[in-house]
Amino acid sequence: MSDPSSGPPTPTPARRLRDAIEPVAMVHVHSAEALEQYEALGLDRFSGYVLGRAGALGLPPPTLVVATFGVFEPDMLTGVYEGALTVAAVPDVLAAKLTGAVRCLHRVLGEPTRETEQVVTVLRAGLANAPLLGKPLFAGHSALDWPGDAWGRLWHATTLLREFRGDAHLAALLAHGIGALEANLLTEAYLGLRVPDYTRTRSWSEADITAARDDLVDRVLLTPDGTLTTRGATLRRDVEDATEATLDPVLEGMEHALDLAVEHCTTWSRALRDAGAFPDDDGKLRAG
Repeated sequence: MSDPSSGPPTPTPARRLRDAIEPVAMVHVHSAEALEQYEALGLDRFSGYVLGRAGALGLPPPTLVVATFGVFEPDMLTGVYEGALTVAAVPDVLAAKLTGAVRCLHRVLGEPTRETEQVVTVLRAGLANAPLLGKPLFAGHSALDWPGDAWGRLWHATTLLREFRGDAHLAALLAHGIGALEANLLTEAYLGLRVPDYTRTRSWSEADITAARDDLVDRVLLTPDGTLTTRGATLRRDVEDATEATLDPVLEGMEHALDLAVEHCTTWSRALRDAGAFPDDDGKLRAG
C-alpha cells in the first residue's frame, strides 16, 4: 500500500548545503565554457565529464570507474571512458575542467568578493574534518591542488563536498541492499519525479528498467505505478539519514557558519541557473 506522505521531508542542514552547492559544483559539466574546453580536446560534454571525474583517480581501469560512479549503465560508461582515453590525456582534461569552471564563474558572478573568500574558508574548515576512509572519489579529488583563483577554490571546495556525499550515499545504498539501477528508481520516487524518466538518462535499457521495477515491486518497496510503498519510503529515508550522518563531522567543522555558506551558495547557484550554466530544473537539482 502506498503512503501519500512518502515524499522527501523538510531539508536537513546537510541537504540544504548539498542543494545550495550543486549548480556551483557542476558548472564544469553544464556551462558553455566547459563545453568549449572539452571540444578543444576532441571530447563532448559527457565524455569530458566522465574522464575529468575519473581522472582524479589517475588512470583507473573501467571496472573501477563503473564501481565508483555507481548510477550509470556499466557498458555505456565503460565505452565512453575508454573512448575518451583514446583522444585526450587525463592532465589535459583536468586542466580543461578547471578552466571551464573558473571562466564560467567569472562570467556569471563577476569578480570574487570578500564573501567568496568567506565561504571558501567555511567550506574548507568543514572539509578538514572529512575522513577519507571509504571515499574513493573524494580522496582522489582531495589530492588535486587547490586553484589559485578564488572562484576556482569555491568550485573545488563544492566539488569535494559533492564527491564526499556521493561516496557516502553509494555506501549507504549498498548497506541497505540497493543496487545501482534500483537506486535510480527509488530516488526518482522519493523525490516525486516520474519513474523512470530520470533513470533513462543514465542509459539503462528498458528491459533492465522493467526487471528492476518488478524486483522492487516484489520487495514491496515500489508500487506497480512507480510510487514508494510505506516500506520503500522508510528504507529510502533510512538511506538518506545514513548518508547525512556521514556528513556530521563536516558540518561540525563549519561550526556556526553553515547558514552563511548556504545563503551565498544558493544566491550564486540561482544566478548560474538563470545564466544557463546549470539546468533550470528543480528535479535535476535535487536528483544530482
